[in-house]
Order: sequence, then C-alpha cells, then structure tokens
Amino acid sequence: MNQIKTVFWVLTKLLYRGVMLWFCLLLLLYLGYKMLERNHAIDALPAQLEVDGVVLVGGESGIREGCGVAVLQMSPGLRGRLRREGLTALQEARQARGYPDRDYYHYQPWQATPVPADEGGSLSSISLGLQCADADDELSERISRASQEEGSYYSEKEEGALLLLPSEGLIVFGYFG
Repeated sequence: MNQIKTVFWVLTKLLYRGVMLWFCLLLLLYLGYKMLERNHAIDALPAQLEVDGVVLVGGESGIREGCGVAVLQMSPGLRGRLRREGLTALQEARQARGYPDRDYYHYQPWQATPVPADEGGSLSSISLGLQCADADDELSERISRASQEEGSYYSEKEEGALLLLPSEGLIVFGYFG
C-alpha cells in the first residue's frame, strides 16, 4: 500500500511539472508572438515617426489576409515638431523603416485633417482595424474625434493608413487586407 502511494505521489508530481512546463511554453510562445507583432507594427512606420510606447497592437488574420491596428505613443520630440512645422515635418516620411525597398510599404503624401467628406473612406483601414483589434470604445472615440479636428495628419498606403494625432500624442497604423 505504501508503494502505491509513493508511485501515485511521483506520478502526480511529474504530471504537475509537465502541465506547468506546458503553460510556461505557451506563455513564452504568446509573448514571442506579441513582440513580433509589435516589431512588425513599428517596422511599418516611416523612420521619422518616433515611437515612445505601445498603447494597443491587435487584429485578426487568416492565411493571406488580415486586419488590425497599432496605436502607439508618439515621442515628445515628434509631437513638438508636428506642432511647430506641421506637414513640412512629414515630407520625407513616406517609406516604412523596416521595408526600405518594398513599394507595398510606400505611403502617399501626407494630408492634414479633417478628412474631406468626399474622401470619407480614406481612413476606413483605421476604423476597421480598431474593430478587428477589439479596441475599447473610449480609445476608438478619441481617435475618431481627433481625426476630424484640425491639427492631425494622415497618409495612406496599399491596404493601410497612418494617422498622427499630436493632440492625443498618438500614432495610429491601421490595415485591412
């Protein structure tokens, strides 16, 4: 009887360690994926857009297509430059830092907000990306409101858009496709 308890105790201990190892592995894989996702979002931005932190990175993806958003904290230096220089500060910010030779990551000329009514779909990648990322209502409202006020800037690329909101201190990259 004592041997059975010992065997049972050893098996229970091994099972516990196996389960804990499995959870640690899953956590490690998840954290690695989140780091890659964050790095990809920052690589999709022009080098002139300085990031100071991450607010939200999320989305959904399939085999070939996906949608999502990266909401990043704008550096104080970029924020100040945008307030002083406006669109002039963004003239060179047209190619993603992580993809210098790929046309897919080339942005159109920057424009000031608000988005004209006849171009209402220009920022649809951002609104759809916010939905795919399941962003909270307060953040989505802040972004939507600031995008309709003067003093913000946006640019588009194939299947994506960038929105700079100096008043909120946010850089928003949305993609759909």
